[in-house]
Amino acid sequence: MNSSSALTTAVDYHRAWTSGDFAAATALLADDLAVEVPVNAYAGKADFAAALASFGGAATEVRLLAELSGRDDACLVYDMDVPGLGTLRVAEHFRVVDGRIRLIRQIHDTAAVRKAGFAPPL
Repeated sequence: MNSSSALTTAVDYHRAWTSGDFAAATALLADDLAVEVPVNAYAGKADFAAALASFGGAATEVRLLAELSGRDDACLVYDMDVPGLGTLRVAEHFRVVDGRIRLIRQIHDTAAVRKAGFAPPL
């Protein structure tokens, strides 16, 4: 896969979930999806998709700030407004294989997420 295809897949995924089309976002995830996030753990694609709909559905606004890509990788940086949390800045790394997202890595400050009870305490 070339970098533009990886970036296209990542941006399509991002646009789908930020517009509330969680089925379209989930369709872009590989069956063997791996997720690395600073809070919570997901048993697989279905578990992550349910969390995406729940937490993503809580966002009132998402502003895409940057798009970057490499060979099979893409990275999106965005600000996400969530009631009770304020604005979270998120960096999200994607590994794309055969047109599907196989890996999602997220980086963001977890203090507000933990305080609001969206994640288990340390």
